[in-house]
Amino acid sequence: MPGYFLLICILLAFCACDAKRSILFSDDFESYAEGEIPAAPWSKSGGGKVFVDASKSHRGKKSVHFISGEQYKNRAFIGLFDKGIFPLRKNRYYGQMFMWIDEASPDGVHWTMLQSSGKVAGKSFSAEIRYGGQHQKRLMANYETNGIKSDCWQHSGVQLPEKRWVKITWFFDGGKNLMRLWLDDKPLDEIAVKDKGEGCVSNDLEGKWLFPVFENVQIGWVDYQPNGGERNVWIDDFQISSKPLK
Repeated sequence: MPGYFLLICILLAFCACDAKRSILFSDDFESYAEGEIPAAPWSKSGGGKVFVDASKSHRGKKSVHFISGEQYKNRAFIGLFDKGIFPLRKNRYYGQMFMWIDEASPDGVHWTMLQSSGKVAGKSFSAEIRYGGQHQKRLMANYETNGIKSDCWQHSGVQLPEKRWVKITWFFDGGKNLMRLWLDDKPLDEIAVKDKGEGCVSNDLEGKWLFPVFENVQIGWVDYQPNGGERNVWIDDFQISSKPLK
């Protein structure tokens, strides 16, 4: 019997170590000073405001506050471009964060809250994989290329929850041209995309979504059109992993 319990303890310890090894990066934003942009390895982009804030938190005392304006130049993003993380083994990863938004972008304004990009293997162009939304604050998967013209979508009927913390989990698999999203652990199959979505504005790839070799992950908020006003978003407890996150 003592040997049985010893085996159980060893297995539990092994599972705990294995889970820890699968975490590629984790940040609860508690170590940064209030009012400051999160430090390296994070990088800020866009003309919007990004700073550590103690007014809201999912857990602990702090989160990151993003204030974005209208159009792409006034986006508010932070990203990981760390060469110690990217490129990824098997070119796939799971991501997770907790987000609070006072009010999502109005109807007709296309927005993004998370994305990854890079060069497409064996091709002369790069691609960006995104989750955001557009119509009546409903969530959407989006694919866009640089070097050729392709801008494609897959819409859902699910709105982004407002004025509460929501758990957002995603999976990007570059080898299978596959992307998935979960809200509060509920899978949104409507915007799980493999190889091809509903349609495209520009269509040099004939509707195909050819995923890149991921070079980064970026989170925050961007409105691509004017007349959306200002967005206030908070993000906390960010993780990326090679295995599913709980």
